[in-house]
Amino acid sequence: MTSKEIRQSFLDFFASKGHEIVRSAPSIPAEDPTLLFTNAGMNQFKDVFLGIGSRPYKRAADTQKCIRASGKHNDLEDVGRDTYHHTFFEMLGNWSFGDYYKEEAIGWAWELLTEVWKLPKDRLYATVYKDDHEAAEIWKRVTDIDPTHIQPFGEKDNFWEMGETGPCGPCSEIHIDLTPDKSGASLVNAGSPKVIEIWNLVFIQYNRNLKG
Repeated sequence: MTSKEIRQSFLDFFASKGHEIVRSAPSIPAEDPTLLFTNAGMNQFKDVFLGIGSRPYKRAADTQKCIRASGKHNDLEDVGRDTYHHTFFEMLGNWSFGDYYKEEAIGWAWELLTEVWKLPKDRLYATVYKDDHEAAEIWKRVTDIDPTHIQPFGEKDNFWEMGETGPCGPCSEIHIDLTPDKSGASLVNAGSPKVIEIWNLVFIQYNRNLKG
């Protein structure tokens, strides 16, 4: 599939799940002095997650043009050191504003990857935050992933933060094993180009203040 086909397939899939398709926000945020560049798909929805804004829809999907050359999410120094870091890229995202949560997010990600895009299930790994037992159980219940391919990790890898303060929460990532003999279990979250992250399901459920 080409990048254009992947983009359209993603948007079509989530439109079929009742999502409003939203345009990419500008690369330079117009009303957010905390950001030099838009660096994530959630930027245009930050007011919703902070509880100070709303949208006329409960579900959204988009493809966001992101620049990561400054701030917390600075990928500039990693460009050229591996096969997957770039300063500019498009981030595909699906969002729920008080509607669905972990079960649907996990189930739909698995459905799109394995049933629509036909990625081999035995090459996929799911990571969960070490204390998020709920997500681990949902992976076992709503997908047919190999249970041994569900791996727990700590805050560094599986707890998403917008910054030092603000929205945050556990996340569940999906990685694909590109090793010839499917031997990449120990390479998950190890920075290896042989096992790379292809999806990050973020479960925003906290708003961190200066006291932590």
